[in-house]
Amino acid sequence: MEKKIKGVTHPVPTEYAERIYHKGKTVFVGKTHLGKVKKGDKFVIYESHGAKAYTGWADIIQVLKMKPAEILDKYNDQLMITPDEFKEYSKGRSQMNVIEFENFQLFSKKVAPKRFVAISGKYIYEDEFRIIEKNRG
Repeated sequence: MEKKIKGVTHPVPTEYAERIYHKGKTVFVGKTHLGKVKKGDKFVIYESHGAKAYTGWADIIQVLKMKPAEILDKYNDQLMITPDEFKEYSKGRSQMNVIEFENFQLFSKKVAPKRFVAISGKYIYEDEFRIIEKNRG
């Protein structure tokens, strides 16, 4: 039986995560495409510095591959990184992965991941999803 995907996570440095928490940023941009998630699944924030834990989640609106110039045009103010940071991060890339999300919730308790979250991110399957849901406070 195939395990059901309930969400996706990517490591997010604390300073960028703070922009989601406090500045209402709603777009994550990454170099790897984990496209098996769909609208309504969860984008789980894994704070890669400091907490080293899941610290919040949001509902995915869409996951896309886009050209860097299109990303800046469409999402400039919603990106969790500044335009200058984005230009540096996207150098030499013809396409980037975009996760647009809404309804962000900061957890009252940090949740340690079941296993290491690689820079490329990972899917959150039902079993880990239940652990996060139960322990997020």
